[in-house]
Amino acid sequence: MATTVCGWCGINAHMAMVTDVTQVPKREGFGYAYMAAFRCSNELCQRLVVGRVFRGTNYTSPKREMAEDLEIQWEPAQVRRPHFPDVPPQIGATASEAHACLSIGAHRGAVALARAVVEATAKFHGITSGALVSKIDRMHEAGLIREITREVAHEIRQGGNEIAHGDLADEPMPAEDAEAIVEFMDAILQEVFQGPARMKDLQRRRQERKERNSEQG
Repeated sequence: MATTVCGWCGINAHMAMVTDVTQVPKREGFGYAYMAAFRCSNELCQRLVVGRVFRGTNYTSPKREMAEDLEIQWEPAQVRRPHFPDVPPQIGATASEAHACLSIGAHRGAVALARAVVEATAKFHGITSGALVSKIDRMHEAGLIREITREVAHEIRQGGNEIAHGDLADEPMPAEDAEAIVEFMDAILQEVFQGPARMKDLQRRRQERKERNSEQG
């Protein structure tokens, strides 16, 4: 029985095959292509997903061998949409969409949205004029981001510019580059919004303890 993170419910669940395996027209570069329907074992889900396998050789026992195959591609794919607490809602929603794009292999979309998050972060802090390159530098000058974070933000900007200018029309965005850019985006949100918010919350709790101890003393 195959196991994966269900694209519907997001739970790591067993997928039970509920149809026979169908051989479909092969994809370029592969000798054989197979599809079958599976059901999520999560009792709160139970929805159907489609499994696809592309192989250089055919199955001799399709139903058994496909159920045990480790290279199954699933539809719908798992869509990751993390929540960004303490980040302004529109910026957090855009960052979550960047992760969703990344999780389904839409690497250009993920990078473009990460760039938008950086620019929106600058605008949220009143840095609204000029190109993004100057907005990033002004965030650093204002003490919003460290020098290393400024460099990270410029990497995101340059990746987004490649997408916007069509420089990658004939070359795909490498998955590892898109993953790094989205991680950099997360680091910026952590430094600008989430870290300071957690620090203030920690200070608030410490002050409350101090006041309670003073009252008891």
